[in-house]
Amino acid sequence: MLLTWWRNRRRRKILATPMPAHWKPFLDQHIAPLSRLTSAQRELLYQRVQIFIKEKYWEGCNGFEVTEEVQLLIAGQACLLTVGFASDCFDRLGTVLVYPDTYVAKETLVNSIGVMTEGTSFRLGEAWNQGPIILSWANVLESAENPHDGENVVFHEFAHYYDAIDRQMNGTPPLNSEEEYQRWGEVMTREYDALVEQLRHGHTRFLNPYAATNPAEFFAVCTEHFFEQPHEMRAYSAELYDTLQLFYRQDPAAAD
Repeated sequence: MLLTWWRNRRRRKILATPMPAHWKPFLDQHIAPLSRLTSAQRELLYQRVQIFIKEKYWEGCNGFEVTEEVQLLIAGQACLLTVGFASDCFDRLGTVLVYPDTYVAKETLVNSIGVMTEGTSFRLGEAWNQGPIILSWANVLESAENPHDGENVVFHEFAHYYDAIDRQMNGTPPLNSEEEYQRWGEVMTREYDALVEQLRHGHTRFLNPYAATNPAEFFAVCTEHFFEQPHEMRAYSAELYDTLQLFYRQDPAAAD
């Protein structure tokens, strides 16, 4: 309770300082999905961007400099996911790490019989349970410049953040009722299995094949398509679209 009071007090102080005049035009120009928001949603997003930028610790990696442009583009895309929620500014997220480009990360893999191997892989971004969000600036910029291709690294990694709020990254974010969990499980499992089956037979229809990696990646990839290609997603599967709409409390297809 005391923590909530302190956080709300700090945020009121942040919002008491007017947002720099050029921030809103920058966000409107460079984050295409903002055009679908109502005026009230857009004002809420501006406020959450202001809080996000001020509250998080930002660090550039491999010599990268985190500028105002970097903060605005990342925070703006991240906060777009939140405008359907009454209160959500990624409270548990403390740090955003930004690399200049695709980066190499160590990884440990365990196969189906329990054999562990260690190696490295190239990454566009990462979201850790209770840890930082890690992003490649080159890919953040590319996502913003191509807002209708269904690929957005910020949407993807912040969907993982939602997924991991309950400390389990399993493709199911926190929901409001047993009924919602049941519906989510039924629809997402059926759609995930259908995608896996399509790929097994060499067919691809709409979703990025990376969604078939596991249920967590399925949710993250679907989030990308939901916000960038809402009409195509609804045509692909109305039930899948409706399930994401109920979670995010947004209807981007209806706004166009």
